[in-house]
Amino acid sequence: MNNWSFYNPTHIEFCPECLDRISSGINYQRIALITTPGFTKRGVVAHVERALGDRLATVCDTVQPNPEVDAIDITAEHLRHVAPDCLIGLGGGSSLDTAKALARILTQPEGTTLSGHLRAGLPLENKRALPIITIPTTAGTGAEVTPFATVWDFQERKKHSITGNDLFPIKAILDPTLTLCLPESLTISSGLDAISHAFESVWNKNANPVSIGLATQSLTISLKTLPELKNRPHDLANRSAMMSASLLAGMAISQTRTALAHSISYPLTLGFDLPHGIACSFTLPELLKYNAVVDDGRLKRLAMILGYNNALGLADALKELLLSLGVPHFLSACELKEERALALTHEMLTPGRADNNLRPASVAEVCTIVKDAFQCNSSLKNEREE
Repeated sequence: MNNWSFYNPTHIEFCPECLDRISSGINYQRIALITTPGFTKRGVVAHVERALGDRLATVCDTVQPNPEVDAIDITAEHLRHVAPDCLIGLGGGSSLDTAKALARILTQPEGTTLSGHLRAGLPLENKRALPIITIPTTAGTGAEVTPFATVWDFQERKKHSITGNDLFPIKAILDPTLTLCLPESLTISSGLDAISHAFESVWNKNANPVSIGLATQSLTISLKTLPELKNRPHDLANRSAMMSASLLAGMAISQTRTALAHSISYPLTLGFDLPHGIACSFTLPELLKYNAVVDDGRLKRLAMILGYNNALGLADALKELLLSLGVPHFLSACELKEERALALTHEMLTPGRADNNLRPASVAEVCTIVKDAFQCNSSLKNEREE
């Protein structure tokens, strides 16, 4: 780690009720709000409309979980007639990723589509994306401070990543009161996504002292706070802490990207609609043990900071955490059994993600990691039930 750099230009505003001040410092005149139908129904969109007034040119509240390429193209066609000069993404990772994808495609010549680019390989012109403002409403993805957008092509059974420094949001507005009404399942799955990001940025070939520091601080918060949130979901202090942990993990992966846990997760989300945070996190204990074999000291230091003697002790504690949060039940609810997951291991080595892992992995090694993760979840669940 003698040669490294760190760049994150997003201006961050973190404060309960700060949504009231959304218009402060925003000079754009034709803003498009990208969100989900739920935020319109719950009145959050009306809140933004009152704050922005005439500067809000349109609201697109059609975002669905795991944003799909064709749906983004339909929204882009509508927005071309609006000609926005800025996009606001309001919601979870799907809304923020959709806003980033739209920001990329809307500065391209008319007729350019995301599907044409991703499916047919049609080139994009070298044009800067529209500016983006992010308002996260979950504590998990960290997408409010990253230059990445994940989009899905269920027709082709593929996951795509759109990236570029021009996709760093210009501003992130973090209001933890927006997370107070999150259901338990989404609180857990998004929280586990944040935990996955933090671990993945530590056992990462692209890690640097700043990203490891951010990830470590994130984990000191999230590993304690997420179980407390399960029991006290309306506690604003815990909601604020978890949003902070997610932000710190997002800043870490903005430099490193993710690694093998995320690579393993993609075909499970595509094939079984397994929530992203669950798909990423259920292999974390086994991956921690796997990477500890080549540890250069970073994993042992992380374990000791978190209160454990070594990485194996941390892995055991992580297993118990996943069990207490009901991860085996999430797997069962999606009818994801060991043999069905193992049948997809040949799809789990995603270039650009698996390559970042501290220890290289083969398909056979991924198969072992996934198998051990399932057996661990099953045995711990049975012990707890007995």
